[in-house]
Amino acid sequence: MVILLMIAVGLIGANSLILSPIASEVALGLGVANPADVMSAAAAYGAGVSISALVMAPLADRIGADIALKHALILVAAALAISAAAPDMAFLTAGQMLAGVGVGMALPAIYTMAAVISKPGQEAQTIGKVLTGWTLAMVGGVTFSAYIAEFLGWRAVFSILSIAVFSVLVFMYLVHIPSAPRSDKVTSPISAMKVPGITGALFSVAMFGAGFYGVYNYLGTHITEVLGRSVSDGGQFTLLYGLGFGLAMIFDRYLDRLAPRRALAGIFAILFGLFAIAYYISHAFTPFAILMFFWGMINHLGLNMTVNRLNKLDHSQRGAIMGLNSAVMYLCIFVATVGYRPLFEQWGLQACILVSAGMAIFGLIEALLSRQAAKAAGVTA
Repeated sequence: MVILLMIAVGLIGANSLILSPIASEVALGLGVANPADVMSAAAAYGAGVSISALVMAPLADRIGADIALKHALILVAAALAISAAAPDMAFLTAGQMLAGVGVGMALPAIYTMAAVISKPGQEAQTIGKVLTGWTLAMVGGVTFSAYIAEFLGWRAVFSILSIAVFSVLVFMYLVHIPSAPRSDKVTSPISAMKVPGITGALFSVAMFGAGFYGVYNYLGTHITEVLGRSVSDGGQFTLLYGLGFGLAMIFDRYLDRLAPRRALAGIFAILFGLFAIAYYISHAFTPFAILMFFWGMINHLGLNMTVNRLNKLDHSQRGAIMGLNSAVMYLCIFVATVGYRPLFEQWGLQACILVSAGMAIFGLIEALLSRQAAKAAGVTA
C-alpha cells in the first residue's frame, strides 16, 4: 500500500512539473506562437488544486480517505487523457484545471492514508516513504518527459501519465486497502481552522513552502543567465536535489522519536544555515550544486514533519486539515513566484536567498514558541 501511495504521489508530482520542459513542443503542436503562453495551463492546474483542496478535500472525512482517493484518481486519469487529446489551448487548460481538482482531493487523501496505515510510533517513516514519490517526479518525471516528448510527441507524455494513474487505481481495487475512519460531523476549512494548533502549523507550512519556491523557481534562470551555464547543467541541480530528497528517507525513523515541533525547530535552524551558505556560494556552480543535495535532504525532513504535525491535530478532520495544507502550499507557489520576482530582477538570487533565510528564522521562532506553549499545557511538543 505504501508503494502505491508513493507512486501516486510521483505521478501527481510529475504532471505538476513536466509542462515547463515540454512547453515548446506543446506550443508547436497546438499552433501557439509563444511557448510561455502554454504555462497558463500550469496556472489553471494550480488554481484547480487550491480550490479543490479547500472545497473537496473535507469530503474525505465523511466518505473516508480511501474512497476519496480512488474517486480523485479516476478524475486525474480522465483529465490527463483530455490533456493528451486536447485540440487547442482551451482544452489543454481545461484538462489541466480538471487534473488540479482531482489532485486537490488526492494529495490530502494520500497524506491521510499514510497516517492511517502506519504503525503506532512509525508515522514519520511511513509519511517519509510516501513523500519519496516527489523524488520519482523530479528525477524520473521531468527527465524522461523531455525525451518522450522529443521522440514520441508531447501527447504521449500525458497519455502515459493517464495510463499510469489508471493502473495505480486498478491495483488499489485489487489490493486490500484499509478503510479510513469516517466522521459523522460535517467538516470544512472553517471547522478545521478552529482546531487548536492549526494556525501555527499552517504558518510553519507557509514559511517552509514560500522559502523553498522563492529560491527554487528562479534557480534555473540564475544558472543560465547569471552563471552562463546550459539548461542541461541546470538539470544537474534538480537531479542532486531529488537524490538528496529521496535518500533522506533513511533518517525518517529518527524523526519518530521526536515531537513534530521539536523536530521542526532543528530543521528550520539547519535550513537557515544552508541559506547562509548558499548566499556566499551562489555564484560558484559546483559548490552550489553540491549544496542542492543537502537542501533536498533537509526539505524532505521538513515536509515530513509539517505533514506529521498537521496529521496529529484532529483525526476526525484530517481531510479538511490536509486540504488546508495543500491550499497553503500551492498558494505559496503563487506568492513566492510573484513576490520574489522583483527581488530577483533587481538584486539577483542572493536577495531571494536572504528573504528565505528570514522565513526560516520565523519558522524556527514559531516552532520554539509553540513548543513552549504546548509543554506548558502538558502536551508532548
